[in-house]
Amino acid sequence: MVGSRQKQIGRKAGDGLVVLIEGRCYPLVTISVNGLSFQATGHHKGELLTLKLAQLFDMRNCVEGRIRVVDAKETTTVGEFVVTMDLMRYIIRHMSAISGVSPVSPHFS
Repeated sequence: MVGSRQKQIGRKAGDGLVVLIEGRCYPLVTISVNGLSFQATGHHKGELLTLKLAQLFDMRNCVEGRIRVVDAKETTTVGEFVVTMDLMRYIIRHMSAISGVSPVSPHFS
């Protein structure tokens, strides 16, 4: 049941974001600080992709990142992030907005 709950949280966290690759827009399925899955075909395991994560309703609000494809199914591509600080800040800020929880601990303010 824990895995099911984590998938629900990941899907919720992806609300409002899309993946942009080479001028094409793909729906985000799940996202975490480790990686993401999105609806797309034609990618291959091991492939390194440059992409942008963007707000669906304001695509100027975006961040560039890279993923290594770890699974490519019939309709879904799954990738692990090549981590950068800008990418992590963007994801954590988005997850904070979706969950209503501040990413800063009151003990460190």
